[in-house]
Amino acid sequence: GAIKDPAVKALYQAVAKPGESAFNVAVADAFKAPKVESIKTDNYHGAAGDTITVKATDDFKVTGITVSILNAAGGLVEEGNAVVQINETDWLYTTTQANAAVAGSKITAVATDMPGNSTSLVVNL
Repeated sequence: GAIKDPAVKALYQAVAKPGESAFNVAVADAFKAPKVESIKTDNYHGAAGDTITVKATDDFKVTGITVSILNAAGGLVEEGNAVVQINETDWLYTTTQANAAVAGSKITAVATDMPGNSTSLVVNL
């Protein structure tokens, strides 16, 4: 399906090695999910406007990162999309809600790639 979209096909073709087609790259990408390498919480203190940095990689391209924060009791504090940074590996999430009890909270980052594969990483605070 990705190859039927000319824009997506061009993206895959641009990274194809000699003798490799856009189709080959797309199929390989479909079989490999992205990896969330780390969630950096040094700048998260439970205040709105704090930042969380997620590092994620894929054999082709990570297309999105969703971050969710659960409090110690398991209640959802907030959830939203991180913004890709210039290096295309780091993603920045800026919090919008206060979390009065950071200790015991869980931060989950879910990375998604072009074919829709996804993986997650959870950090307990």
